[in-house]
Amino acid sequence: MKKIGILIYLFVFTSSLFAQETLTLDNAVAIALENNLNIKVARSDAEISSNNATRGNAGLLPSIGVGANTNYAEYASDELTSSGNINFSYTLFNSFGGRYTYKLLNIQKEQGELRARFNIETIIASVISGFYDLSERSDDLFVAKDNLAISKDRLKRNESKYEFGNINKLEVLNAKVDFNRDSSSYLKAQQNYDQSARELNVLLGRSAETNVEIIPDASEFRAFDLDQLKNEALINNADYLLKRSQLKASELTEKKTRASQLPTLKLNSSYNYYENKLVGTNSNTQLTGGLSLSMNVFDGKKKKTSIANAKIQKQMSLYEEAEQCLQLEKDLVNAYASHQYNLQVMDLEEDALEASKLNFEQSREYYHLGQISSTTYREAQLNYVEAQNNRSAARYQAKRSEISIEKISGTLLK
Repeated sequence: MKKIGILIYLFVFTSSLFAQETLTLDNAVAIALENNLNIKVARSDAEISSNNATRGNAGLLPSIGVGANTNYAEYASDELTSSGNINFSYTLFNSFGGRYTYKLLNIQKEQGELRARFNIETIIASVISGFYDLSERSDDLFVAKDNLAISKDRLKRNESKYEFGNINKLEVLNAKVDFNRDSSSYLKAQQNYDQSARELNVLLGRSAETNVEIIPDASEFRAFDLDQLKNEALINNADYLLKRSQLKASELTEKKTRASQLPTLKLNSSYNYYENKLVGTNSNTQLTGGLSLSMNVFDGKKKKTSIANAKIQKQMSLYEEAEQCLQLEKDLVNAYASHQYNLQVMDLEEDALEASKLNFEQSREYYHLGQISSTTYREAQLNYVEAQNNRSAARYQAKRSEISIEKISGTLLK
């Protein structure tokens, strides 16, 4: 028993010694936004989509090319020839394809931003959930530590009573078994806390072994209005907005495909320079320019097929957007109902905790007075421990359902 007591003390001492950082929920979110590697990847992807949305990529800017060449030959007399050229090309009209392409690139930019926001919200929701997991493990550790102290006190009292002949050896052995069991529960609670801390540290984008001590979130629960949540979700939910963006892209693609049946008009110009140095100097320059008009009269009905497929794709996007809207409403209603249920469970667990606490305190008083058995006292102790753990679990489950509502409604980071 002394070895177990020393081991427990070392766990408590080392935990308090190395817990150097105090972490709040707001701090955890801020650290994740700054350090989480997946968030950095999401932002980089969005930046690539933004960089691609240029008029040049859409073919709306002219093309200019420069070339130069020099050759030397040794004959009866040295010969040196030089030439250079500048070529200019600009599409004056290409069936509005450039305009549609530019709009599509901007839609892709918008989609990149929405995907990044969706990924960031998912990661932050995991960070908050991880913080609540660690808070719950912290509560469990506190309860296990308090419960161990109660069992230790009971064991000491039983040993003292046995020395004075007031109880038999069996009472002492039972108390020792309970103390050992509670010691094991404490070590398990410490292990669970350390594991949750490592998982949270990784979500924060730092070493899993970073020592952390949290300040549990004591904020009040939000009051939600379901109708307002539905309106906010249609405006803010990144996944739904992405489906709407894909619908806009399919509409533009159909227009672009139809427009490809029109002719293309290009402006071309070039400036050429040539010089030949053989004894004397012979050079000339030439400036040319012109317009070219092209139109595909028959391509084996490929354009017709592309137009038909674009029309089908647009209809599919309409179906997907409508389906996403129905799915969004269902998820939101489920999350709201779950939140209301969890709040009710939390209230019940609060009442159960209050009752079990009063029962335990009364049982402890009766036990010290010798009016109830050690078994009855132990049962009240375990009921009190269970009630504390259930209350903590219910509170953080309600907080997790709150996160779910905020994520679905698109208001998590607002």
